Amino acid sequence: MNSKMMKIKSIVFFALIAILITCNGCTKGEQGPTGADGNANVYGSNYVDVNWSLDNNFYFTKIMVPEITQDILDYGLVNVFILYGNEWWSLPDINGVNSTIYGFGEGYVSLINSNSDGSTPPYPAHSTFRVIVISSTYKAANPKVDWNNYKEVKIALNLAE
Repeated sequence: MNSKMMKIKSIVFFALIAILITCNGCTKGEQGPTGADGNANVYGSNYVDVNWSLDNNFYFTKIMVPEITQDILDYGLVNVFILYGNEWWSLPDINGVNSTIYGFGEGYVSLINSNSDGSTPPYPAHSTFRVIVISSTYKAANPKVDWNNYKEVKIALNLAE
């Protein structure tokens, strides 16, 4: 197997792991300490326009988000949305062979844009993102919110456009 295919398989594998870790944090029953009234336990970034860097056959970038703490990694939720025209879509975004995925760690979100066939994608024209960080307390207090639906998140967090 050539090195490009190995690299693509590695990217897809780590992307799936990041998605599984994110979804694993969504179990009921995990609740942190009671927070103050309002949305003090959430963070909605401003619009983030990114510049991509090419590495072999995929693009990557990193967004610094100091609100992603160890407590968020252990119990909270991190979602990333991408802007197309005037609509926000939840990542991962898959369009034919091209995909934009994300992963995160303490203090940052990483984005990768790649093609599943191993070819180099064109420079990603869609470069506006929004990062949402939700504490376990706020998530538990709002169980009916679909955190992957930007319109519901916007209402729940009272986000300004």
